[in-house]
Amino acid sequence: MKGIYAAIGVVLLLVGHSRANLDIIILNTRGDTWIQEASATLVLGDVPNPMAGDVALWSAIMMDKRDFLQGVTENALNSPYCPNLGKNWCNFAYTLIGSRVAKNGAPVSAAPGSRIKTHYKLNPDTNLWDQNLYVDGKLLSNISTSQGQRGVIFYVSIECAAGRCSPAPAHAWEDISITLSKADPSFKHAGAWQYKATGGEMSTVDNGKTWNFTTLRIPETPITG
Repeated sequence: MKGIYAAIGVVLLLVGHSRANLDIIILNTRGDTWIQEASATLVLGDVPNPMAGDVALWSAIMMDKRDFLQGVTENALNSPYCPNLGKNWCNFAYTLIGSRVAKNGAPVSAAPGSRIKTHYKLNPDTNLWDQNLYVDGKLLSNISTSQGQRGVIFYVSIECAAGRCSPAPAHAWEDISITLSKADPSFKHAGAWQYKATGGEMSTVDNGKTWNFTTLRIPETPITG
């Protein structure tokens, strides 16, 4: 995942680096405004053909103290997270804590056509960030980390996490939403997104505190690595 490739576990040491990363969406907060909640639903496309390297699709929030929260979907011939993937994708909640330690929720496989929703929220009772990952509406992977931190950047990205990767197959993101700590009309992105993605138009009904996106469609995309 972003900057790390590690075996399953609770807290893990860095053992590798991503080979290439393509950010489709990058949205930065401004001033004292920060992200307090977000969600995004990935509609899985076909797996890479041929299966090569480790192709990862993810949404994420960067924290102000550098923790990196991700809802990860990956496909690798020898995945350390989901053995014997076959024609499926591996999905899990994940946090890179600082730059050298990672934590992930339970990995679960899902077939093309499945909907993988990741919901990120700062829990007001614990002051931890709760990450919940749902497969077709069922909560199957979750972690809570990053106590007291504030979200500062939202991402939707494609990654070649290891090896030499096949192109990332076409896929879509539905129901992306971001809630800020206070209204900021300037948070809206103008123009097209990166890497020939279409859709993803942003709108707000409360002057810029809550943002919703139309469906974002990403074509097959080569990843160097």
